Order: sequence, then structure tokens, then C-alpha cells
Amino acid sequence: KGIQLAILPNVQELSAQFPQSFVYYKPKDVVCGDFYWFSKVEKDFYCIAADCTGHGVPGALMSIIGMDKIVQAIFEKKISAPGEILSFLNKQIKQVLKQHSDASKQMDGMDLALLKFNESITEVEFSGANRPLIIIRNKAIIEYKADKMAIAGFTSNEQQFTTTKIALHKNDSLFIFTDGYADQFGGPKGKKFMVRQFHDNLKSVHQYSIAEQQKELENQFNEWKGNFEQIDDVLVIGIKV
Repeated sequence: KGIQLAILPNVQELSAQFPQSFVYYKPKDVVCGDFYWFSKVEKDFYCIAADCTGHGVPGALMSIIGMDKIVQAIFEKKISAPGEILSFLNKQIKQVLKQHSDASKQMDGMDLALLKFNESITEVEFSGANRPLIIIRNKAIIEYKADKMAIAGFTSNEQQFTTTKIALHKNDSLFIFTDGYADQFGGPKGKKFMVRQFHDNLKSVHQYSIAEQQKELENQFNEWKGNFEQIDDVLVIGIKV
């Protein structure tokens, strides 16, 4: 756990760029298959929420590979377009896990949402592998869907991921997240929380202060879960521009 937390970026890097932001990070086990990553690179700022296959130790090992390849893509290879970064990650992780071989039994991968903000925070570029971007603007939910492909695993080596450019408005609230929150069983009937209810939650809390948003999401998750076991890692990143 100490090693994984040391490798994760300091949340203060995000709050330095966006004072109105939060990271709600709740591993299922001691170590975690979900990870967040952000960094300022010259005039741009990158923010990532990722969900690796599995949780616990297997997920944590995948998260280390994922973070390493993100750093390689952005800092060594100087790839800047979000879709191209995802395509690079796909090829590299498949290579590391020897997934080019039909005999490979390691078909692990990850789902991921990547945001790239320009210097003036007037535009964001989004690319997603099975993970969307939600923007709440003037009390309306806008969903930007991801490509329906994971990074690595059964995804083709030649898969190209798309980049969507989005003009930002003042007071827009952006959310990227893994599937652990919506998939949690609980409530009076022991059912999944579900994506629609999660989106409604985001809409209901987005006008609160950032500290209150995180606290409210955490309270709602714990209340829904009740005495049920947490089934997956949970990660939600919120940014107000």
C-alpha cells in the first residue's frame, strides 16, 4: 500500500491547477486496481482516471504498468493528443503482457478516461476507453461517450482511439470515474446503484463546495452499501472550471 500510494501523484498537484477539485479514492482491498494520474506538461494539464482488470494485488500490478506507460507516452515519446496516448498505451501494455501471442493467458487490460486542458482552461480534449466524461452545465448533464474498447486485453493492436475537443464554459463541472461506484450492491433490495442514479447524484451535488461534494458522494455510497461488501475499487475525480 505504501509503495502504491507513493507512486500515485500528490492530489495537491490537481488542486494547485484546479482549486475546485476532488479525488474520491476508495480501494476495495489494501492495494488497488483503480488509479489516478495528473501532471502539468509545458502549457497543458493532463488528468486521468483508470480502472485496471481486477482489484487487490493483480489490479495494483496492472496499475504500476499503466502509470509507467503513461509517463513514457507523454514525457519520453512526447505524445500529446489524448487518443494517440491511449493507442500507444494499448500497444505497449499488450507488448509487456505478450498479448500478441495466441497462447497468452494474460488478457488483462484497463478502462481509462483522459482529459487534457489547455493553458487558459477554455478547452478540454477527451479520450476514453470504456470510461465516459460527464459535464454538468447549467444544471444539465452532458455525457461524452468513450470508445467501446479497453486498453489492451482483447483489443486489436491497431485500435485507434478518438479525441474529442470540448469548449468549456465558466462553472462547468467535469467528472471522470471508474465503474466501482455505480456497480456497488446495496439499498433496500440489495441491487446495483446503477449509472443513471450515479449521474443523478453528480447532478445533485455539483453546486456544493468541492469539500461538500466529495463528502456527500462518500456518504451516499456508504449509505447505499450499508452492510454489503464493497465489490470493487471506487474512484471519482471532480473538477469545476
